[in-house]
Amino acid sequence: MADQPLKAHFVADPIELPDGRKVRVSAYPDGSIRFRVDGLPYVLTEAYLSGDPAKDKAIVKLSPGRQGSNAAYNYVEELEKKNRS
Repeated sequence: MADQPLKAHFVADPIELPDGRKVRVSAYPDGSIRFRVDGLPYVLTEAYLSGDPAKDKAIVKLSPGRQGSNAAYNYVEELEKKNRS
């Protein structure tokens, strides 16, 4: 039998961003953390996940966009299209 997915034991209230997108954070019994963000697509632009556990923090940065290095440009372009509509 395949492993059953873990059920979150903590789900934070959604955080609404200024542009209406929502971010949700869930924590699981195995110590994992899950982030859900509205408004796809996103590109992973920064990940710092190792270091000294006593002094460092994990950092994950997502940037809105369609193609890697064009992430910021595409997001600004989409906002301008919305504002013109």
